[in-house]
Amino acid sequence: MHLVEIPERNIKRYIPADLSECDKNQYINMCGLIYKYQSQQLSWDEFQTHAIYYLLNMQPSKGTELTDETKFANIHQLAKLVDAYFEEVEGKKKIKQYYIHNPIERIGNGLRSFYGPNEAFNNVSFGEYVDGLNHFADYAETGEVKYLYYLMATFYRRPKFLLFIRKFGYSYNGDTRRQYNPENLERIADKLKQYPIGVVYGFYLLFASYQKYLTTASFWIEGKEINLSILFQNGPGEKTKKSDIPSIGMRSMLYTMAESGIFGSLEKVRATVNDEILVRMYDIRKRDLDNQAKEKT
Repeated sequence: MHLVEIPERNIKRYIPADLSECDKNQYINMCGLIYKYQSQQLSWDEFQTHAIYYLLNMQPSKGTELTDETKFANIHQLAKLVDAYFEEVEGKKKIKQYYIHNPIERIGNGLRSFYGPNEAFNNVSFGEYVDGLNHFADYAETGEVKYLYYLMATFYRRPKFLLFIRKFGYSYNGDTRRQYNPENLERIADKLKQYPIGVVYGFYLLFASYQKYLTTASFWIEGKEINLSILFQNGPGEKTKKSDIPSIGMRSMLYTMAESGIFGSLEKVRATVNDEILVRMYDIRKRDLDNQAKEKT
């Protein structure tokens, strides 16, 4: 957190250092601005100015312009704080994405709420993840907004026991969502359109951050730490050249797991918790690397 003081207005506030420190409203507002900036609806200067006002929870004074000399100087100085939300990668500004908690785990109110993944996506099925990854890639490839809604609709659902809640008025903490059903995708996506773009783009950024996290993620099993980085790296002496035939990506692993029968049928594999599949993938990969090492001895 950064402490910001504006003595002439008697303002003393803390603002988040990056997206990982934002509360729900700050996160949604900032992601909405980032979307507008990246889609060229806002210039960099406009983005910085709006971001500072959002983060300080302030509104421009009526009857004054943002180009007022004193105000412009203050905004220009504070804009350096917004720079910290980005890092430079290969000469380009990239959003800092080092968080796996879900700032918008719940959207909507009361019985109309939708619940999404919890921290580190550890309540997500493999089927959800594979389908979501497909929509994530489609948006990255095409930039079509519909894929943002499809991505979020894959993971956000009503809670279980909703009829029970309606009848008896019990509160619900959102830990359990209804079972994932791809047939509901269009319907949920359509309902998500009532929310600001910062909601769906915010989830896209969270999913991107989770993808980044997976390349270094660790699990503790029987007192031993396993690191998933081996899933994304070539082993010693492995060839990196591939054919020109397109890969079907993670969907290939889904079919492989179903063929092995270790988790059951294709539908049972899809319903298996994603973390369990990742651990199994680690086990398969480690065996491959062990066999490669043996062949060299």
